[in-house]
Amino acid sequence: MSERIEVPAHEAGVVRVFALDLAPEEAARWRAPEGADPLAAALGADPFDRTYAEVVRLADLGSMPLSTYLAEGYGIAEAELAPLRGRLDALSGHVAVVMSAAFGGAAQPLEVRAPLRLVARLTEEGATTPQSPLPADTARGTLSPAPVPPAPGGAGTARRYLLGTLVIVIAALLLAALLTGGGG
Repeated sequence: MSERIEVPAHEAGVVRVFALDLAPEEAARWRAPEGADPLAAALGADPFDRTYAEVVRLADLGSMPLSTYLAEGYGIAEAELAPLRGRLDALSGHVAVVMSAAFGGAAQPLEVRAPLRLVARLTEEGATTPQSPLPADTARGTLSPAPVPPAPGGAGTARRYLLGTLVIVIAALLLAALLTGGGG
């Protein structure tokens, strides 16, 4: 059985938490996949950038509950976590945490399949996702490229820099020669 999730174009600030119902040894290959990413396949996501998703072994959090990890690591507001705290903190094994950026700004339907199970859809504190495209009227006008300012000093500056560097190198060589006894 699969669950359909619609990811809108240019979604930002959304963090989805999925329970990963796998034995620990199977879940380990989801944490650092080699070749095809099983997380992308189970989500039915294309495009999918794994940089913005992680599979977390909850035991690795030690005494930190998952809700605290989401608040501190992903900027989820306490008010949003409060009603979900019991469900989130009761999870065991592994979870997948997927940020909006993993979908590359592309609108796409996800067909979430086992062993993934959506547990929560959260929003990063202060993040907003535009609900509709901006009207075309707001994009009227033209933009001109900014003038490129001339380089300060021109060729004379480059020559002075080269000469200064040369003087420093010669001084360093002379100092090295004096310190190694080459001067007497």
